[in-house]
Amino acid sequence: DQVDWRLYGRHDRLYVKKFEDEVNLDWCILVDRSASMGYGEEGRTKLDYARRLAATLSYLLLRQGDAVGAGVFSGGGLDVIPPRAGNPSIAPILDMLGSAAPSGGTALSGPVTKALEVYRRDSAFVVISDLLTDEADFRKCLQLLNAAGRDAVFLHVLHEDETEFSFRGSYEFEDMESGEKVIVDAGEVRNNYIERVRQFMDSLRRACHECESRYVFAPSSSPSKSPLYKLQTNNESEAS
Repeated sequence: DQVDWRLYGRHDRLYVKKFEDEVNLDWCILVDRSASMGYGEEGRTKLDYARRLAATLSYLLLRQGDAVGAGVFSGGGLDVIPPRAGNPSIAPILDMLGSAAPSGGTALSGPVTKALEVYRRDSAFVVISDLLTDEADFRKCLQLLNAAGRDAVFLHVLHEDETEFSFRGSYEFEDMESGEKVIVDAGEVRNNYIERVRQFMDSLRRACHECESRYVFAPSSSPSKSPLYKLQTNNESEAS
């Protein structure tokens, strides 16, 4: 049962296609707080952007009468708030998002497994992450949600440096999660890097399509409302 985003765009609320009448849903919004989410200028990191997306979406869903829960995760760990309805429910969500600090590695299947144990009802899932994990972990996450019969949306947050690679000259790059360092000439690797990123995003998009989940690219330089508007379209994936 898919969320009908076209109806949401027309009527300013979310529906499930099998119902004709308005229904209230349960939502689970998961935010990646791994070390790589800390990339970006102070106050404008990927995690800052993910927080804004999660807070805005939580507010909108609560306003329309749905029950919303949220979690922050890194590695295999997950801190979670069970779904609750009503406008006062936004306060603990905002507190949790505000206190989340980037740390640890990126992993999806472990935290999603734990979230499924908490959200036992038919909750729709929104995962906000840079998705910088291996493809096997990402596909396992999709398969877990699909097997549980959950609608899922992945908001893929990347910094413009990661997609445009507008560096010049020789740089030392450090993996924010492993600490591994490498020195490269940016000009020599730019074209190959950009192509690899495109292939990476295409692979994620295809995997989501195969498991009947939504993929929405959410560049951290765009207004936070932009990816949320995309959720009102009936497309199965968004490229930009």
